[in-house]
Amino acid sequence: MADKAATDKDAADKAAADKAAADQAAQDKAAADQAASDKALADLTSERDTLRLERDGLAGERDTLKTERETLKTERDALKAEVGRLEKLTGKAAKPPASGGGGDKNLISQEV
Repeated sequence: MADKAATDKDAADKAAADKAAADQAAQDKAAADQAASDKALADLTSERDTLRLERDGLAGERDTLKTERETLKTERDALKAEVGRLEKLTGKAAKPPASGGGGDKNLISQEV
């Protein structure tokens, strides 16, 4: 009977040790999973922040280009107004330069 009690105690001790090892393995796996999840979150957060910085930089560049476009439109309108004023003074329509930017080469001799 003592042998039976000792065997039962050994079996119970072994079962308890196995359960403790299994519990520890589960805790270790949960900790590893949490660490992997935390790292993935940190990586995604970092990538998001980088993309936000790039977006903000591009937005600034876009705003600069919009401002430049508006400035050029204003300059174009001022030049159109100047052409209109000069046409009224000279009484003739100004010819736009030919394609390629050469313009009318005889313009100076015609003005004289």
